[in-house]
Amino acid sequence: MLRASASRRSAAACFALASLVLASCGGGEDDGGFSPVVSDPLSKVEFLRQADAICQSSESRIEAAADDLLTAKGDPSPEEVEQVAIDLIVPALETEVSAISALGAPEGDEDKVKAILDATQAGIGEIEANPRALLDGVPESLREAEQLAREYGSRQCGIR
Repeated sequence: MLRASASRRSAAACFALASLVLASCGGGEDDGGFSPVVSDPLSKVEFLRQADAICQSSESRIEAAADDLLTAKGDPSPEEVEQVAIDLIVPALETEVSAISALGAPEGDEDKVKAILDATQAGIGEIEANPRALLDGVPESLREAEQLAREYGSRQCGIR
């Protein structure tokens, strides 16, 4: 049986780990001579500040949903965990990946950011393939993403 604190930690952890999933922006196509203004890449400090803000916002939503689930009846059923995983955690992780990816990786950090992104995408895939496995804990690939994000400098994102 899943204990309430384990469930909440699992839900919050899944969301938070992805928050520093970073990727570089791709280039655009030439449109016949028009050259759009391209802004300079963010510094690492500014990038982390913005990524951590994205993470905090998503984490708040996931924690609120987890609290609602736990206060409704105590320990959630596997079906309820699956529903929260599919309807809330996966979309939140995907939204975070998109939002943080849109920031663009700081110059020279593209490979580090890509490694975090790749690990998080693998974690999303694991949750989608077996959402009830969250009852056993956070997928290993999301733990890897969290570790990489922490090593990169995130203060907000990851397991608490």
